[in-house]
Amino acid sequence: MNLITRFLVNNHFVKRTAALVIAAAMLATFALSVSAADHSAPVSGNSAYDMRTSKRASTTQATSSETTTTTQSTTSTTQSDTSTTQPGSELNENTVEDAVQTATELNEDGTPKITAGSAVVMDCDTGMVLYGVNENKQMPMASTTKIMTCILALESGDLGRTVTVTDDCMQLLDGTQIGLLPGYKITMYDLCVGMMMYSGNDAANTAAVAVGGSIPAFVSLMNEKATQLGMLNTHFDTPSGLDQFSDGAHYSTAYDMALLGRYAMQNPDFCDIVGFKARNIYYDEFPKGRMLVTHNYLMQGQKFGYEGCDGIKTGVTNLAGQCLVSHVTSKEGLRLVCVTLNNLNRWNDHKTLYNYAKSLYNQAAVDADISAFDATVVGGNRKRVKVECKAAQTYNVLKTQYKDVVRELVYDQFLYAPIKQGDVLGHLRYSVNGIVIADYPIVATEDIRSVTNGWFTDYIKAIRERASNG
Repeated sequence: MNLITRFLVNNHFVKRTAALVIAAAMLATFALSVSAADHSAPVSGNSAYDMRTSKRASTTQATSSETTTTTQSTTSTTQSDTSTTQPGSELNENTVEDAVQTATELNEDGTPKITAGSAVVMDCDTGMVLYGVNENKQMPMASTTKIMTCILALESGDLGRTVTVTDDCMQLLDGTQIGLLPGYKITMYDLCVGMMMYSGNDAANTAAVAVGGSIPAFVSLMNEKATQLGMLNTHFDTPSGLDQFSDGAHYSTAYDMALLGRYAMQNPDFCDIVGFKARNIYYDEFPKGRMLVTHNYLMQGQKFGYEGCDGIKTGVTNLAGQCLVSHVTSKEGLRLVCVTLNNLNRWNDHKTLYNYAKSLYNQAAVDADISAFDATVVGGNRKRVKVECKAAQTYNVLKTQYKDVVRELVYDQFLYAPIKQGDVLGHLRYSVNGIVIADYPIVATEDIRSVTNGWFTDYIKAIRERASNG
């Protein structure tokens, strides 16, 4: 035994010091492995998780020279979040830090291996689900709730009307707000912009009270609309998505939220609002306008932008996790809606899901020959009318359904004067198993004058209405 070895064995102080050093090294190794696991492991199911996990994941990517600064920043932010939110409450969507976006892996069959607890991609034209994971599982959906609030506000009409904020609008309020106070006046349109672009919970509540008379009455309207749209696994309990007030009564599914997104994107005003990247709103405190900037970073041109993404809505609470409903209009003419709930990698997961969905399609040539169109004009100065088909050059069809496409001309054999140039007289349709996948109008290219002063046409219309009414 040499002198150094003998010294270590016999010196009790040194032995304790060496043991402590070894233990510290083991703890450091364990901590690093846990940090890596937190960053890479997918979020499971509907379990609640602290959004600060996202921030810890971000700090693991810092270089050694940035470690101290990043850790201090994270600690400060965490303390700030804790002081302003309750368990399950909404974090401010305009300050929440997204997890480091990582490339989404693929399963062995080529499908996306996403990190979301629930996800779906839907074809907006057909309603067909192209890919889903737990898409019918009931989960909280945070501020994506405001899609329903906004569409009901828009459908209430008179978007330019002035709304006065009341005390009722300030009830059950937390998280992100645009700064409304009782007595303030703001238009319904700006309330919709405020709730969709900035996720203002005060804007959502104010619109709800203005439309429904009270928040509970408006929530009833939300659930009625959900039933109409076939959202069978959804129950709304708040117009904002603040799930800490709902005691588990506020939930939906990825599939149901896709149905809602698909429906909402048929409304031109809704499309405009969710498509804004920056927009001024006006109310008492900001008579010259307050600029709002979207935090939907998947929109084309944004920092996580995807080509063709033109909306819809983000959401995040401690209970729901990070949520996203998005919409894409591709250059090939596909209109797709994607939903992920409880997802730490939402931007890249949506990109991967869209890429996968688009890979399922082929483009087929449109046969725009409508020479077989043969209709007789009744009661007009001519017996035939010249027509044309407003068709694209190609349409999209799933690769697995390419051989099952049916082409048909749909029109009435008897048309009734008067007919105006541009009137839609029929359709060129492509369908698969009865589901229309492409529809192009056949329109008149000339006017046909009535020689019966219109009485005959009115008579025929009356007969048709009576027949349709039984």
